[in-house]
Amino acid sequence: MRKLSLLLLAIIYVNAIDPSMVQLGTAKLDELNQSNLGKMILELAQTHAEMRGPLDDLVTAIGDLENELTAELQQLDDDYTRSTNQHAATQENLDIQIGQTEINIFNQKDFIDAILLPSIDQTNSKIDRLNGYINDNRDNLSKETLNRQKQHQQFLDRVSEHQSAISAVDEAIQLINALINGNISFAEKGTINQAIQRINTKTQKTNTVHPIVEALMSLTQNFSDQEQAKKIRDLLSDTRNQLVASLNQETADENQIEQTWVERQKTLNTEYQEFKRSVLEATYVLATYQSKLKSTREALAENENDLQSYKDSLQQDKDAQAQETQIYNELKSQYLIQLQTTRNAKEFVNSAEFSNVIRQKLNQGGLI
Repeated sequence: MRKLSLLLLAIIYVNAIDPSMVQLGTAKLDELNQSNLGKMILELAQTHAEMRGPLDDLVTAIGDLENELTAELQQLDDDYTRSTNQHAATQENLDIQIGQTEINIFNQKDFIDAILLPSIDQTNSKIDRLNGYINDNRDNLSKETLNRQKQHQQFLDRVSEHQSAISAVDEAIQLINALINGNISFAEKGTINQAIQRINTKTQKTNTVHPIVEALMSLTQNFSDQEQAKKIRDLLSDTRNQLVASLNQETADENQIEQTWVERQKTLNTEYQEFKRSVLEATYVLATYQSKLKSTREALAENENDLQSYKDSLQQDKDAQAQETQIYNELKSQYLIQLQTTRNAKEFVNSAEFSNVIRQKLNQGGLI
């Protein structure tokens, strides 16, 4: 301000007065009066004129003011450029973060929808299917065990029948031997007939020996000598051999059936264990998928929050930049006006009409 005052003081040092110059200078004074800075310059000019300060000091002061305003305007431009660059860097970084986060969100949603959820559904279906296999396996084991028990009981019944039939044949052989050896007479052959009848009764379910028994029944209706008795004994022996062979075959068949059943049980139990192992594996896989789904959804929610935060920060930075730009434009406009006013004053002070106008205005009562 001191320089500006000195600058304006120099106005008082002028000599000649040209009326046309005075008119032109008055217009410039009016122009300076349009702004606060112009008024301040005129006030200082008037003060210096009244104090009769040197004109060179006034010119220098105005020049210094112009330099200060120019430097401040340059500083404003530099600050705005730095701020603009900083905003650009911030917004670019936020745009990158937004883009990357949007990619992450897309990938996480796609991972959930295309892989995790279908895999969980498929694994649940697999577990249900395996549990169905396990239930069928246990049902089959129960049914087949019951059937095997019935089958074995039927075998035991057939063994009992064969043993009873063999016992009856042995009794008949004993009687016929007694007859042949003379221990009993042919008059007691009815006893033999009864024994043969018992054999018939006990071997009715045994188809393999039934024809022999029928022959025995026919032969023992009327026999009266040793030769016929021996034939009966031979038939009885054949009958016994047939019964023993049939019993042995039944036993062999039962042993084969039992061996097959043992293998069948092993197969069913092996299948059951395999199904159980598969269920455990599928359950572990399901738990893994579910854990991954949970963590992915948590990460997705975090990314969605981050995305909104990045967008909010970007908008806030843009709003701040817009506000700074508005302030910058307003300040720059003011600086340009002030700078132009200063340059106009400088030009006016350096003009030929300046001293004449100043002297006339002072004589009239003041510059403003």
